[in-house]
Amino acid sequence: MSRESGCDGLVPLSHARPGTRLKVRRIEGGRKLCARMAALGIYPGAEVELVCAGCDCPCLVKVHGSTLSLGAGVSNKILVSGLSA
Repeated sequence: MSRESGCDGLVPLSHARPGTRLKVRRIEGGRKLCARMAALGIYPGAEVELVCAGCDCPCLVKVHGSTLSLGAGVSNKILVSGLSA
């Protein structure tokens, strides 16, 4: 993972290293965003694999057997850590 944010080791999904498996730790958004992400299978505790990210482009993530495209604004609000954390 790259660009750690603070001592808690959480980084926005958009700043994580592509090809890594990650655990969603927190979603920094309102109820609507959290509900929409939960409907897609992205919620605190869920494991995801980051396929592609960076340069304010959409992030591609694999979650529960599906590949999703998340915009830069949304992927910046999803905080993740490595699976070992």
